[in-house]
Amino acid sequence: MSEEQASSLADLTGGAMRTRPPWHFELASASRLLTDQLGTLDLKGFGADDLPLAIAAAGALLQYVRDTQKAALPHISGLQVEERGDALQLDAVTRRNLELDSALGSATDATLLALLDQTVTAMGSRALRRALNRPVTKQALLQSRYDAIATLADGRRFDAVLVPLGKINDIERILARVALRSARPRDLVGLRSSLEHLPAVRAALPAEDVPLLAEQRAAIGEHNEELALLTSAIAIEPASLLRDGGVIATGYDATLDELRAIATRTDDYLLQLEQRERERTGLSSLKLGYNRVQGFFIEVARSQAERVPADYVRRQTVKIRRALHHARTEAIRRQSTGRP
Repeated sequence: MSEEQASSLADLTGGAMRTRPPWHFELASASRLLTDQLGTLDLKGFGADDLPLAIAAAGALLQYVRDTQKAALPHISGLQVEERGDALQLDAVTRRNLELDSALGSATDATLLALLDQTVTAMGSRALRRALNRPVTKQALLQSRYDAIATLADGRRFDAVLVPLGKINDIERILARVALRSARPRDLVGLRSSLEHLPAVRAALPAEDVPLLAEQRAAIGEHNEELALLTSAIAIEPASLLRDGGVIATGYDATLDELRAIATRTDDYLLQLEQRERERTGLSSLKLGYNRVQGFFIEVARSQAERVPADYVRRQTVKIRRALHHARTEAIRRQSTGRP
């Protein structure tokens, strides 16, 4: 790489560059990596089969992501080819001098992006930034955008879209974290809220025969199954971290609900358990007890010791009573001590 190319890349990336091994850019290995990721025999379906340099660069990028994430990447499922003629080519120096999204001075709002960005979602802001740095030149695409903008601007009809759209969270990044198994409970709440408001966004889009708006309406799904799962499984206001508990909604899992009841209402649970065990076994002398040595245990009078069920395990004989352990008392012990 020449010094000029290195300087241009440094300007483009803000100085953050990582050197990758040369074999990551080998055509054969890059092509094999991409087809494995996309589940195809070749890259013809993506229009990239005769673009060796692009394949090598894409393969090296995919290898870098795999190395850094240390996980499967199921959300990367496609490849898009961008031709030079599709957009106006702006080098890093030109973009910087035009102050498209970064100012030459200290004023962060002195950029074209800051002037134009009236978006209400993080995804919209990123899309606008990409559009400014890569202005399209295709007349058909530009005309379709003009038609859509004219329809939305007529009578400020875009205001009706902004209300539900502003309630959509950063779905792009949330889904990436879900795919990488790094999503936090609040991410799932954000996804649930976004899915709830998607139908309102679709309904707010004008119904005129405008190709781009019709395309957007068709692309917005309801995702009822995913919404139902998130609604039933995730608490209304979960903890920030899974380890803090309180993430899974009450009623989603009966076993978890029972363990929570033991943890929060131990005395009531013990009384109920004692009553249930007396009724189940017919042992009138049965009592629940606790000490620091044995933990939770069941006491039975010696006179009724021969009638204890098979699932009771004798642990100790104390005076005229016999101490036994039962599966449920073990569960109580584990829950109260936090030990397996």
